Amino acid sequence: MARTIAEIQNEILDEKGKQPSLNGLTESKTSIWRLWVNIVATAIWIHEKIVEKNALISRPHTLNWYRDQALNFHYGLPLTPESSNNMSLVWKDGSYQFDTTNLNDDEIEKSKIIKYCAVSEIDLETILTPNKEPKEIFSDYFHNKVGVVFIKVATEKDDKISRVDVSNELFAFKEYIAKIKDAGNLVYITSDDGDILKLNLNVYVDPLTIKINPKDIEYYQLKSLSRSLSAEETAKLAAYGEDYETDAVNGSLILKPEEFPVEDAVKNHLKNIEFNGAFVKTYLVDAIQKAEGIKIPILKQVQTSAAKNPNSSEDSGLSDVSNIEYFIPNAGYFDLDNLVIDINYIPYTFYRDNQ
Repeated sequence: MARTIAEIQNEILDEKGKQPSLNGLTESKTSIWRLWVNIVATAIWIHEKIVEKNALISRPHTLNWYRDQALNFHYGLPLTPESSNNMSLVWKDGSYQFDTTNLNDDEIEKSKIIKYCAVSEIDLETILTPNKEPKEIFSDYFHNKVGVVFIKVATEKDDKISRVDVSNELFAFKEYIAKIKDAGNLVYITSDDGDILKLNLNVYVDPLTIKINPKDIEYYQLKSLSRSLSAEETAKLAAYGEDYETDAVNGSLILKPEEFPVEDAVKNHLKNIEFNGAFVKTYLVDAIQKAEGIKIPILKQVQTSAAKNPNSSEDSGLSDVSNIEYFIPNAGYFDLDNLVIDINYIPYTFYRDNQ
């Protein structure tokens, strides 16, 4: 691991202290010799970072090596110099890369279709008997002692994270990995549509900042209750009917009607989760808490499911994962276009109730 600039600088100063001939140098922090110590330390730090990166990716068989090779894939470029356009792999910056000498920057960027990649090692049993139910994972344990390199990839389409085209691009990518992987290694590659996510929240908001139509307050309050409703409350809620629609402006800022702080905070949080990163309930609540006009956000229910395979007639249905603190989406990301957020907006008026 590369040392920090401060660590390198301190080691140079320690060595300088052992040289009697340098004792006459001024101790001023703005002296020229101290500036050179900083410059040399910075140069050494940059060198160590380069060595560290090369050591990380230049050794085959490591998961980081597989990830680097995946992100380096150029769709449409053959691997061998005998091919029609003479493209081939060359050793560059510590790893094999496509020779793109005759391509411009736009052509290179366009051919690199793998924008997101996560590589792990999983049990062969998981591949043979897949279970897409979300669960908390504390550690990997190989029951049969046979590990498989598991590569999860995605691309970008219309500025959105998306699965790699299965019929063409993913086939070519699998062929590429098959050619560069080590003999005998088992590699399993997937690229799926984003997982479905449905959230149910109770959010206490500042009524001076966020708009709530008064006619909807009782409806929200009845829906927000987690205890069993009384007969009177049940009758009141039933009176609204299953098709009752709340005012579309509920939850918007009074001064900026086009902004919905809770929904915006949820979408921004989900968008910023790293690929194949965990959805953590606490982090989501923290993100909502920071939104303008929000007093108390309560995450009541979390439901999710893997996206339906286009070739499958089976629908896995939503699983209630409210009791799981964190989980990783099967696809590595969520489908934000089909995100469902059910919010009960309740005015924060506790202070007035106690007066």
